[in-house]
Amino acid sequence: MLLRLQNSLAAMSSGIHEQERIANNLANANTIGYKRHRTFTETLEEFVDIEGAPRSTRSQEDWAAMEQGPLESTGSPLDVALNGDGFFVFSDEETGAQRYSRAGRFAMDADGLLRNPSGHLVEGVGGPIQIPRHVENINIGPDGSITADGQTVGRLRVVRFENPRALQRVDSAGFDAAGMEPIDEQETTVMQGHVESSNVNPLSEMTDMITHFRLFESQQKLLQTTDQILGSVTRELGRF
Repeated sequence: MLLRLQNSLAAMSSGIHEQERIANNLANANTIGYKRHRTFTETLEEFVDIEGAPRSTRSQEDWAAMEQGPLESTGSPLDVALNGDGFFVFSDEETGAQRYSRAGRFAMDADGLLRNPSGHLVEGVGGPIQIPRHVENINIGPDGSITADGQTVGRLRVVRFENPRALQRVDSAGFDAAGMEPIDEQETTVMQGHVESSNVNPLSEMTDMITHFRLFESQQKLLQTTDQILGSVTRELGRF
């Protein structure tokens, strides 16, 4: 009987993890460049325990689904989206770490350095990109080349990875390479005046949330029923 309780507890714990994943996806449905969190549970071994209850050992894998999200037109000259594979490259001045993201909403600091909303430097092919202050026209070409009032100031670096599923999320839309070497991507088109929206489908996520809630609820009822049976057995045994 206790093994049945363990089965229900394991199923409920898995359900809680799924609900947390779905809630995080829904919370970032409007986050620029966000990639939905996915999980896959593989059953490695199935057997029936001594109480006749089904048991299994499982392995769970978490990753970010890298399907491209919808491209949204903003008209801002420093908003850029990638139409195709790849990631923008950002660097943290304090740690020297590099981050990779599809979120292309940039701004210039007081020195004209291009940064993302987190303050990380936007990396170009030759290093951080600096744009002269007080320029009137900034143009970003399909190859990522940046011109300010007709003068070339740099080209956005776009990279890809052999196994993007192995990237480790460090914030809502940013990833760490997890030891992998980035490969310069030449085929992706850079689109100025656009950003890539989240690839979360709220309707699909809500459907999954309802499904997992019902599964959790069924295990909860099973747990309560088992507890009632144990209580009844204990009371009966107490009479002898």
